[in-house]
Amino acid sequence: MQTSGDFYDFIPLTNNNWGVLIADVSDKGMGAALFMALSNTLLRTYAIQYATLPSFALSLVNERILSDTRNGMFVTTFYGVLEPDTGRLRYVNAGHNPPYLLSGQKGKPVDQLRPTGMALGVDENASWNQKIARFTPGDMLVLYTDGVTEAQDRAGRYYGEARLLEVIRPLRGRSSEQVLEAIMADLRRFTSGSPQADDVTLIVVCREGV
Repeated sequence: MQTSGDFYDFIPLTNNNWGVLIADVSDKGMGAALFMALSNTLLRTYAIQYATLPSFALSLVNERILSDTRNGMFVTTFYGVLEPDTGRLRYVNAGHNPPYLLSGQKGKPVDQLRPTGMALGVDENASWNQKIARFTPGDMLVLYTDGVTEAQDRAGRYYGEARLLEVIRPLRGRSSEQVLEAIMADLRRFTSGSPQADDVTLIVVCREGV
């Protein structure tokens, strides 16, 4: 059994805001676990210090990773600051799988929160654009690592983004727990006992309707 390189966090910030974080280290084993622990600590520290500036927080984390480590690893990261009162989500995506933001209103297109810069730990001069998404009542945000979409069945076929989206589309209006359970149940059906090759990490955030 290999040590996990995925991690996630919910970070309490000022003004009742929350930091939402999911990340994936490029390697596995003990070295990846140590790198994961360092990255998570740095991300939480700078997220709290710069609670309104996700892009600046990531820049500082990137600098520290590159100054403190020389192992060639990198970490893909999605980090957003969610304002529950307004539904505004300020986010940066450092080379991570694009989360899905589904509107509570059927028929509306699904938004993908695509990368706004490269992974952390690659380039000391890297920068990240900060973007804004609107999280209205009834909306659902699904974040995942590539252990989900790159899971394989016995024939070697990948689970893929299309199947993930097919599963979550009809679940608008359900609770976070129900959505998580539905995804994991479908993933288990798909792999049907095939060996798990990578970590599987999922976050589902739903805003209650009014």
